[in-house]
Amino acid sequence: MRHSDTIAAVSTPPGIGGISVIRISGPECSKILEKIFKSRTPVKEVKSHHIYYGTIYNDNLLIDEVLVSIFKKPNSFTGEDVIEISCHGGTFVTQSVLNTILKNGARHAEKGEFTKRAFLNGKMDLTEAEAVIDLIHASTKHSLEAATYQLEGKLYNSINQILEEITSVRSEIELDIDFSDQGLEHKKYNDYLSILKKIKSKIERLTSTAHEGLILRDGYRVVIAGPPNAGKSSVFNKIIENERAIVTDVPGTTRDYIEEDIALEGYLVKLFDTAGLRERADKVERFGIEKSYKILKNANLILWVEDCSVSRETTIPNFEGIHVISVLNKSDLIKKAEEINKDSIFVSAKTGDGINKLKKIIVENIDVNKDDVAIGLITNSRQLGAAEKSLIAIKQAIETTQEKKGLEFIAFDLHEASEYLEEIIGKISNEDIINSIFNRFCVGK
Repeated sequence: MRHSDTIAAVSTPPGIGGISVIRISGPECSKILEKIFKSRTPVKEVKSHHIYYGTIYNDNLLIDEVLVSIFKKPNSFTGEDVIEISCHGGTFVTQSVLNTILKNGARHAEKGEFTKRAFLNGKMDLTEAEAVIDLIHASTKHSLEAATYQLEGKLYNSINQILEEITSVRSEIELDIDFSDQGLEHKKYNDYLSILKKIKSKIERLTSTAHEGLILRDGYRVVIAGPPNAGKSSVFNKIIENERAIVTDVPGTTRDYIEEDIALEGYLVKLFDTAGLRERADKVERFGIEKSYKILKNANLILWVEDCSVSRETTIPNFEGIHVISVLNKSDLIKKAEEINKDSIFVSAKTGDGINKLKKIIVENIDVNKDDVAIGLITNSRQLGAAEKSLIAIKQAIETTQEKKGLEFIAFDLHEASEYLEEIIGKISNEDIINSIFNRFCVGK
């Protein structure tokens, strides 16, 4: 039983720093500490949630002066006895302390094994475990906020409330099955239909949050597109405030897309500069154009950039379901009186005029509802897939109810809907799914 082993790993990033933290979890924590740690307070007398100063020894060899934090089960991150040793930062001293721990009875932890044990020991549900890695990788204010709410159990609470409603109606249906000979079925079908429709609305709302959750976690995808030589790369550079893309006056300079992550008012924005779109292009440029169209299909917002100093030769293509903003570049080359197109944003990548306005418009198009964030969002494809399957099962239950096919079939559909929601929070867990989630973690977390 590997889950009963005592595990250890470095929990801080590798390299030289002020402090490194080595975490130990499992039943042998105290025995290992007794063998390697010397302090004024004997290990047998240490108290939970206290910090002790002392020294680490490998046999009789002094390794380092350290601080040891004690967390006794079940009041620890993993639900097991946990010890965290804060030693001096540095690759060699950190590895020496870890090797001493491993030598005295622990094994090296696998990726995400500490958090996995927290899940297996009931310290968190699966959505909260996934929130841990989202928290680690959060790069902006709002992505951090979404991860924090999920870590607090907001998504779990929303799902659990729906599960309780499904369980309640399912229990009533199963009770009615036992008394179906009393002629109450017709009335019950109508009552159940009303309840199921309310549950369906809640699951639909849950699945609808995935759009917002994925934006907050993975970023809002903004693609700069348009004809060649319109100054797309210059606009791209101006938005990110860095000379990232090559700029020349030769049409077709950009042969491949360039991607850059930026933060705008607390949101993560993934900005793409793409090859100029035109019919006549050489073989290499055509490859770039094909890539551009692939990037455009997955965009949340498209900035269609054209040169306003010359006559417009292209028509903005129809990108089905994706909002397109017309951006007219090189406004410094025309008179203000000519800026009569109110449907477009005028900018100058040369002077910077209009760029801040363009950034503001990008933020205004990020459709994230703060109320949805506060009650918990679906944040990955695993959660979304299960929620969508649950919705299909509820719709099937409604259809079964409307057609009065039988209470047994409604109960079956509701059972299926519950299972998919329970899969999201980990009440029903597939080992392969569990492993794939925790393999995304770093060692030591």
